[in-house]
Amino acid sequence: MSSSAATTAPPTSAPKPKPKPSSSARASAPATLPIPSPSPTSASPVAGPVDGAGSCVTAALSIRALRASGAAGHQYAFLQFTNTSTHACSLTGFPGVQLMRDGALVGKPAGHSGKAATTVRIAPGSSVTAQVIDDSSCNADKSDAVQIIPPNGTDRIVVRLSVRACALTVDPVTAS
Repeated sequence: MSSSAATTAPPTSAPKPKPKPSSSARASAPATLPIPSPSPTSASPVAGPVDGAGSCVTAALSIRALRASGAAGHQYAFLQFTNTSTHACSLTGFPGVQLMRDGALVGKPAGHSGKAATTVRIAPGSSVTAQVIDDSSCNADKSDAVQIIPPNGTDRIVVRLSVRACALTVDPVTAS
């Protein structure tokens, strides 16, 4: 698995013109972050009952887009959501995903896969992922970034990701 990286963009409730992509975005403040390693390590998330953990706010998440290997006509990436707070929180369902090129949205937002969504509790320092599948059989240009809205959220985070801007499908978040 290889990864794509960039600079952090602050969250907004509406898209900003020509946002700068980041490979790893932490919603709390702009910063230059190191390029993620091909095999990220993190503590294990706890999937299952939420036990009072509230929804993760975007400011408490570090978000990365990690490229994975592909198959004939498909490209894969994983969106990794890491809880950077000191308290457990939870995510439920599907992130919002749309590709970008040169600061503009391209193509259509990702459709949801047929997989069932569950609530995933994320301990401090732990991560969960959502897989993105790109039907790369079209002849579209490649993206240079992806706009991500965490499940249950409205803030938009932009991180680097280069895939063909064809039809996208996203899975719900699951324990990594």
